[in-house]
Amino acid sequence: MNYLKYKEVEILDKLLVKLINSFGISGKEDEVKQTIKDHLSETNQNIQEDSIGNIIVKLGAGKDRVMLCSHMDSVGFIVNHIDDNGMIGVDSIGHFNKKDISHSFIRFDNGTLGKIYTSSRDMFVDIGVKEKEEALKKVREGDMASLVGPYLNVGDNNVISPLLHNKVGCYILLRLIEEIEMKDGVEISFVFASQGEVGGIGARIAANSISPDYCVVIGTENAKNAEEVNANVSIGDGPVLKIMDSSLIMHKDIKNILESAAKKADVSLQYSISTDKSEGGLVHKERNGIRTGEIAIPCRYKYSTSEMVSIDDMENTIKLLKQLGNIEDLL
Repeated sequence: MNYLKYKEVEILDKLLVKLINSFGISGKEDEVKQTIKDHLSETNQNIQEDSIGNIIVKLGAGKDRVMLCSHMDSVGFIVNHIDDNGMIGVDSIGHFNKKDISHSFIRFDNGTLGKIYTSSRDMFVDIGVKEKEEALKKVREGDMASLVGPYLNVGDNNVISPLLHNKVGCYILLRLIEEIEMKDGVEISFVFASQGEVGGIGARIAANSISPDYCVVIGTENAKNAEEVNANVSIGDGPVLKIMDSSLIMHKDIKNILESAAKKADVSLQYSISTDKSEGGLVHKERNGIRTGEIAIPCRYKYSTSEMVSIDDMENTIKLLKQLGNIEDLL
């Protein structure tokens, strides 16, 4: 079932639209996982799926092992009770600001649509019924729901949509699998990780299994917007190297590799220091320690139904990461 849309984005790749439209709340990622597997099957890739639900594709072989990782799940909601008037109480799955999603539309995993309202203490969903018995015909305790909204183009090559974090990361990995040119001596594992929004569980398990020499996490970074006017990251100015967040300092070798790749690809970089967390904060602790860093797409209004990113930033990130197919030249 497709999300609501006011106008299909002509500049937006159909693959990204499919990812946006795929239900994928943490712990219930089957729909987005199937979208990824269906696309990979069209390109005859060898697809592995582990017990936690990660999807892994390996290209090449050699002594230099690289892991490129993006989580495929999104923040969302889970029903905790239904009152006598048919109002549905929900808890959050993942971390976000309640004020950013109040009065937004959501979709339950069975297709039921509703409107969410948040207060300082609670979150409620109105699905347009008058009593509990009516609501129970459509929604039950434990059901999950996702943000829903239009995807449309604004400004110069920018896109607004819900769930761009981290569907853009999955989109970039899928494009790389198709387009990267691998040199001898390099093995790259592309990891579509599960449960990234609830502790980076999938990425940690994948890293322990793969035991890479280097790991690059692909995500999004808060960009300057109407409220955060002092942010030092802007959409349209290139991908972001996250030098430090609250869980990880980028390894110097990863920083050098990504800067060398940007130079070879003629891509401008931005840099950030933030209080966020990412899967990298867990990945770098696995095995005997993994050299880890994150590259991010600038994103306005993150975790809302109107996230905004630049198509140019996405394309430049792909151009940069394609250089990792010949990582020996970047070391």
